[in-house]
Amino acid sequence: MTSAPLISATSPIVLASRASQLALAQAHEVRDRLAPHAAEIKTFSTRGDEVLDRSLAAIGGKGLFVKTLEAAMLAGEADAAVHSSKDMETRFADGTELAAFLPREDRRDALIGAYSSFDELPQGAVVGTASVRRAAIIASIRPDVTTRLLRGNVNSRLKQLEDGHYDAIILAMAGMKRLGITADIHPIEEEMMLPSSAQGAIAIQAVADDGTARRAAVLTALRALDDADTAVEVTAERALLAELDGTCRTPIAASAHLRDGRVTMRAQLLSLDGKSSFNTSGDSLADEAAAMAIELAQDLLRQAGGK
Repeated sequence: MTSAPLISATSPIVLASRASQLALAQAHEVRDRLAPHAAEIKTFSTRGDEVLDRSLAAIGGKGLFVKTLEAAMLAGEADAAVHSSKDMETRFADGTELAAFLPREDRRDALIGAYSSFDELPQGAVVGTASVRRAAIIASIRPDVTTRLLRGNVNSRLKQLEDGHYDAIILAMAGMKRLGITADIHPIEEEMMLPSSAQGAIAIQAVADDGTARRAAVLTALRALDDADTAVEVTAERALLAELDGTCRTPIAASAHLRDGRVTMRAQLLSLDGKSSFNTSGDSLADEAAAMAIELAQDLLRQAGGK
């Protein structure tokens, strides 16, 4: 890839980030990888961070974490934004592009607390999650278990568990690893709980090329961070999500694995109560993975009767 002209501290690449500890850990990783280019992080509070007493679906969806950062980019306040890829909707702001995906971290979910598996949870246990996907899968595995809304940053969620509001909570393994949290973390294998599309991947969204030399230099620097394997996997998972018109209101899971030039993919569509579950899988060459993902999405829709 063509190397970018060195971007100096007099005009650094400005990275927009949410202010949570996890979001900042992700932004710092991007900043560190950009070296020797100069970069600085600018934080923003999003509606998704501010309204914590309702589900994301009730206040506009997970895209709320992204829209404020997109607005900052389009207003000239930032050159790029750092996101958890799973928080990004399949359509994003005109005038921006997905410049890079960093190497993917552990994509699995984690059961957090004293119990190491769903089988160990006591009858009628209360599990905290903000995800309709996780709630539906739990309902399908352990219909006696109650899932209760859990919002807030990672530390506040762990504090709610510690204070006894939940018997266990579910968070993403990637976040735990990025924050260095290891106590009472029990990974859930994909066979038990298929992850969310794009889970574990950091995305860099950038202002699109405007013909200026600086913008070209910024984009070249950001694109150089792209991990090709992660991009293949996440692009396929997002293609499936787009074909299903998936939002945080729909329990959808998908996981694509690239090995030796081929992609194997599993996907799942559930009813909100977990009583109906539709599954599909496939494999393809890497450059055909997005097309395969669309076919898998169509298969899920056929199984579900187009619902």
